[in-house]
Amino acid sequence: MSISCIAIDDDPHSLESLTAYMEKLPDLELIQIFTEPLKALTEISASNPVDIIFMDIEMPSLSGIELASLLRQKTTFLVFTTAHPRYAIDAFKVEADAYLLKPYSILHLAKTINNLYPTGKKAKHPFSILDDHFFYIPLHGENGDLVRIDLNELIAVEEIGDDIQFKTTKNAFLSSKSNFIKTLKMLKEHSAFIQITPSVVIAKQHIKSVLNHKILLSGEISFTVSDTFIELFANFIKNNLPQEKPGSDACI
Repeated sequence: MSISCIAIDDDPHSLESLTAYMEKLPDLELIQIFTEPLKALTEISASNPVDIIFMDIEMPSLSGIELASLLRQKTTFLVFTTAHPRYAIDAFKVEADAYLLKPYSILHLAKTINNLYPTGKKAKHPFSILDDHFFYIPLHGENGDLVRIDLNELIAVEEIGDDIQFKTTKNAFLSSKSNFIKTLKMLKEHSAFIQITPSVVIAKQHIKSVLNHKILLSGEISFTVSDTFIELFANFIKNNLPQEKPGSDACI
């Protein structure tokens, strides 16, 4: 399911840049753009709510702050896009969810989407293959290339020096810009992942076997649980062993 978006900005060049970025982030669907805030107010007020509204602040006839106060109920998330950091406090007052300072890059946009939808859109059943659970990572290089990581396909995340390797069922991706601590925090919010060393987090659903402290994962990937995390991993295994039904005889 795509994330529906509306963009409001009196600068056509800013709208062109945002549109170009969204084309590289296929889960974002830009359904409307407006260069006139009063027209945006009229049409959005009469329309169904959307997931994200991107809005400039300094616009003629009606500022973004004023417009946001009138349209806040029409979007799940409100993201201001402005060249002026001085409006941050005003943005907070109208319950803005993010603040993109112009000129922003596609990486900044992707990080904002990751923060708003850390595991995809409108999750009901954690890591169900039927839901969209994903985040974006920047690849090596300076051209701003991004790749989408599907959490259902993610096997392990490993910190290797200054790089982070994301191993999935389809490929392995290396990123030098991703912050391992932030990634770890995001994954630890979900019971589908478990940390087994200071630098490795794995997906529980991809565990194929455990021999002593060595874990074999999908794709013939293996790791050894470090001493610091042995107790945590042992408790996970214990809690997932078949349980004897209450009242049943221990011996037959």
